[in-house]
Amino acid sequence: MQSSEIDLKELVGILRRQSRLILITFFVFLVPAVLYIMLATPMYRASALISIDAGGSNILDPSSIENSQSAILNSRVDGEVEVLRAEATVMAVVQSANLVSDPEFGPRLGLTEKITIALGLESAGASLRQAIGLRPATPPSSERLVSNTIRKLSGATEIRRRGLTYLISVSVESESAQRAAELANLYVATYIDRQVMTKSGSIIAARDVLRSQTETARVELARLEDALNNFIDDNLARLEQESNDASISALRRQLEAAQSSKVESVSVLAASREAAARNDWAAAASTLGDVALEELANEREALARRLSGETAGSQSAVDLQNALAELDQSLGARLAEAQSSVEGELSNITQSETLAREQLRDALLQSNLSSTVIADLFNLQQSASIARNQYQQLLSRVQDLNALANVQIADARVVSEALPPTSAASPNKRLIIIMALTAALAMGVTLAFLNEYYIGGVTSAAQLGNVIQARVPVAIPAISWSGSERLPADEVMTAPLSQYSEGFRKLRLAIDTNLHQSQSERNPSESDRRKARVVLICSALPGEGKTTTAIALARTYAVSGQRTLLIDCDLRKPSVANYFKLSPQDGLIDYLTSDKNDAELVVTPVLDHLSNLELVTAGSRSTQPTDQLVNSRRFASLLDVVREAFDVIVIDSPPLLPVVDTRYLAQMADIAVLVVRFSNTTQGEVREAAHQIQEALPPGVRMIGILNRETERRGKRGYYNGAYSGYYGDSTS
Repeated sequence: MQSSEIDLKELVGILRRQSRLILITFFVFLVPAVLYIMLATPMYRASALISIDAGGSNILDPSSIENSQSAILNSRVDGEVEVLRAEATVMAVVQSANLVSDPEFGPRLGLTEKITIALGLESAGASLRQAIGLRPATPPSSERLVSNTIRKLSGATEIRRRGLTYLISVSVESESAQRAAELANLYVATYIDRQVMTKSGSIIAARDVLRSQTETARVELARLEDALNNFIDDNLARLEQESNDASISALRRQLEAAQSSKVESVSVLAASREAAARNDWAAAASTLGDVALEELANEREALARRLSGETAGSQSAVDLQNALAELDQSLGARLAEAQSSVEGELSNITQSETLAREQLRDALLQSNLSSTVIADLFNLQQSASIARNQYQQLLSRVQDLNALANVQIADARVVSEALPPTSAASPNKRLIIIMALTAALAMGVTLAFLNEYYIGGVTSAAQLGNVIQARVPVAIPAISWSGSERLPADEVMTAPLSQYSEGFRKLRLAIDTNLHQSQSERNPSESDRRKARVVLICSALPGEGKTTTAIALARTYAVSGQRTLLIDCDLRKPSVANYFKLSPQDGLIDYLTSDKNDAELVVTPVLDHLSNLELVTAGSRSTQPTDQLVNSRRFASLLDVVREAFDVIVIDSPPLLPVVDTRYLAQMADIAVLVVRFSNTTQGEVREAAHQIQEALPPGVRMIGILNRETERRGKRGYYNGAYSGYYGDSTS
């Protein structure tokens, strides 16, 4: 099967082989989902809907429209969503609803604390900490409690915009349907209140900034007005003489009279206030020139003299004191009235002075003065006029901001209040079951394919074919062991009609078929056709039954009448001689390591006592690296010789992954048989071994695989040994 093809039957076979793993995965996912549905606390979700006036609102000027570009409006709505999600908004809701003490959102005891309190270990723990010199455990601070409550409320709240509209939904989850609706509505109300406060606060902050600028403008205006007035006052006589204008002289006299009257009025007010401060009513009356106030002052003075002659505490003294108090009130009222009259006169005088100054300025600008004087005067007057306009604008803006701060409304309004839901929002039983079933099925199938191709051992011939991407013609069946001395490869001779023996005959047929096909593809010469076929038996790891397979296959060929030779090329850990109970003697290692000339060297095959099979044992264990031996010219010459003398040569090779010898042997083979033990070797190791052997085989030489269902047996002979240590380290150990 090519890797690019999809075989539906093969896929079904994989799922059937891995059905147990799929079922286990299915229940691993499904059972927790069912338990969660049964044990989870139902949560209710209530949603309130608000609409954002993205264009802004202004009660004082409804006709004003802010920037209405779509991108800007969308950004503003998105910004309001983030404001709703902000921690400050959540904290305001927590404070409004007092959620810190709420049993659902407030702090709770954890499972450890509950167990500690139930067992009465809390005080013991404190005593132990004190005994070992540690500080007692401090309870969580209020900031931490509030932070935990904010985190819980944020986790239970969902703020999202409805598509591209200006609508925002605020959803809150709670264990109580009524509580969920209350919190959603409170969240919205808190947000709107904070929005109004924020807008008012920003306007008030702007007003305060303008007030500071207004005061600066007032001071500047006063300075410029004083500069203009001082310029006129200092140069008035010269300007009058230079202009020779009778109207300017009249305005000058009017201004001087107003200034004189203003000074007099100010002096009167100051003197009257000073006299009143020291209760000198007579002096105050004299200063103001008020007859009624003077009479009241004389009357008070008379009452004061009478009171001084009375006995303290007597009825007459008390009556006089009451009369004196009433008279003081009358004096104060009359004094205020008289001062108010003077202040009114002062206001009129100030207006007259201002009017006279303005008229005088205009007259001077229109008179026949020198250009230098006119320029200076005009410059001072324009500067004062500009400062006056700026001051008036700032005053007007401050008043507008005062009014605007008091009538602010929110840019959001509630479209739909949250109502208590009638059913729980979570857990969504149907969705959880569907997701659990889908995840279980997907994970089960995924694990099945991973186990089939990468993780688990090989359990079928079809699976082995998928892993090594080669034909697997047979799976060697397991045989029942009748005695400790009986060995698997003997079954070929002692029970030729058994399934075990038939399996090796099928393997022989598959090898012959593949050899014939590969020879047809390569089109060898006639001499090469007459030479023996070299069958390489290999495995990924030790203990997979490759030696047993090599012996049984070689006997099958020998029984069929073909001259067959079995060569034990596992020079690091020879086992063929051990299998046939042969004593150590000169073998392949001795032949390859001998110092004699090739003409003097002789390798004598040993005859199998059950068949016509001849075999070459490895001899003693090698004390040097063996890859250079099997890759030597001497071994190649030996193989050329036996090719002429035999029909089939079966080579038992070392395992592929621990050592490199087999990859050299593969270069001399006509076909390779990869032996894999049932459910023992991981698929990654099998795949790597198949990759290595296929890389080493000559072009056109095929590899097939067999699945060995025999269980590993560790008998007294130690024939099977799955450890890598036998192929590494000191060979003499």
